[in-house]
Amino acid sequence: MKKLKLDIKDLANRLDITTKKYFNSNLAGNYKTAYKGAGLEFYGYRKYTTNDDVSKIDWKASVRSNDMLVREFIEERNLNLFFLVDASSTMLFGTKNKIKAQYAAELVASMSYAVIHSSDAVGLGMFNKTLIKNFLPASGDKQYYNILQSLVDLNLYGNGFDIVKPLKYYTNRLPRGSLFFIVSDFIGLRGNEWIRALNVACKKLDVTGIMIRDVRDRTLPDEYSEIVLESPEDSRRRVVNPAAIKHAYESYVKKEEARISEIFFQSGGEFQLLTTDVDFVIPLIKMFKRRVLKYH
Repeated sequence: MKKLKLDIKDLANRLDITTKKYFNSNLAGNYKTAYKGAGLEFYGYRKYTTNDDVSKIDWKASVRSNDMLVREFIEERNLNLFFLVDASSTMLFGTKNKIKAQYAAELVASMSYAVIHSSDAVGLGMFNKTLIKNFLPASGDKQYYNILQSLVDLNLYGNGFDIVKPLKYYTNRLPRGSLFFIVSDFIGLRGNEWIRALNVACKKLDVTGIMIRDVRDRTLPDEYSEIVLESPEDSRRRVVNPAAIKHAYESYVKKEEARISEIFFQSGGEFQLLTTDVDFVIPLIKMFKRRVLKYH
């Protein structure tokens, strides 16, 4: 079976340029507001200036010192942000300009750039049937490029899907309160064990599910045709006419997407659906702003 090959060096360079562009288009600012805006602690006093908000004046301290003083605050802590990225076979599918794996790589690389340049720590885990890459949160350019090179290494992609093991692993390994982004098409979920693992993770971590879907994951063409479907996990094949199953398929997909979204919200997490035909920056910024309204 032929494997899709990418020029890793070229893709890494293009991703680096892309992440800088996204970083400079308010992604970083909205990220910091969404996750760091409320975490402040008192640092000290300084003299009032005409640029200060009058409400920040501490009148009691000002009377004691015979000078107009304002309170200064600093952010309580730097953040740990972790991306758990689906590298299973279904992520190699795509009918638009980008396969899902590349779209996910650009999203994670962009966010990682924003995180590291906000003096926070970022980590990466990649999984299919097993955990195949593991970088616990750290800061600095070396961490960023380790993450970047892993994301574009196509040799890491393929095989089946098992989210339960990495969910349990990182729930135990990551510090309490870490931001935990699960980036996946969520195709291949079975049973309820992953829901129980997600519930436990959400009690310790700040979890967000980012579902990445291709247009053909969600809709089928109207015209009559015969196509061969092949299971990504084994050699099973079936010839189907997409038009004949279009309604039932799209109805099932819509219900499944809604079900997964509801499971995340009921567990105490966040959820965002993205499709590879739409740039991810604006939807992410909107998600960050919803978070600000919800928590701050």
